[in-house]
Amino acid sequence: MTEWSQMKLMGVDVGFSKTNETTGIACLDGDTLRVACAGTEWEDRKTRILDGFRPTVIALDGPLVPKDAEPPVHRSCEFVFVHAPFNKRCKPGLSHFGTGLELRRATATACAQFSRFVDRGGQIVEAFPNAFLAVLLPEHRFPAPKLKRGRRFSWLYDKALESGGLQSAFLNAELPDEVWQRLRADTNRERRAALICLLTAAFAAKGTAAVIGEPTGGWFWLPPCSLWEPWANRGLLIAAEVIANKGHARLDVCQKT
Repeated sequence: MTEWSQMKLMGVDVGFSKTNETTGIACLDGDTLRVACAGTEWEDRKTRILDGFRPTVIALDGPLVPKDAEPPVHRSCEFVFVHAPFNKRCKPGLSHFGTGLELRRATATACAQFSRFVDRGGQIVEAFPNAFLAVLLPEHRFPAPKLKRGRRFSWLYDKALESGGLQSAFLNAELPDEVWQRLRADTNRERRAALICLLTAAFAAKGTAAVIGEPTGGWFWLPPCSLWEPWANRGLLIAAEVIANKGHARLDVCQKT
């Protein structure tokens, strides 16, 4: 058991369906893991959280924009993953219009809700589960089949399990074995996404996450770049330069190992 397995961590897959339980919540309090789905109402969400739980890091899967940003802010951390080589592997939805803007608003609501639980001095970071999984996959695993957005995540998850990339990330995060057993066995999309957010929170707590973004639009928190496949490390630097040349805010790429 390592000191990191004693961390109090939470991962949240932000859903905004009014009728279905599309919010995935994973809580890790020492050796105690709880993973569940909830609706969008706070009264429902808070019942899925461990009693007395105060996480040091919460990772939310949803666009977190700095509070002082003037809408509709365009996010460089999104545009870099819309560019090749990520565009056909883990392309995000842009959050400054349409459904993406709805998700941004839902994430702001979720952030306000879950921030009530974060420990003093703790933090809330933005997870990006599709990219988390994609950068762990060898290049020969691509191209991915044409799939709808929700199904793309499931494909990436299954391939990361098969390739061993997800297990490598788990081992590097130094979490209790129960987390790995759940990562292997759970097949529910929302719970799986919450577990990837939980891994993101672990890397944020350890200080080893790759933090990609800039102050105006915010940051994605991803696995340590030491775990990224070569195509992803190369592609990030190339794509960052391309979007900067197109007039987007230049990325701060804090690649930690």
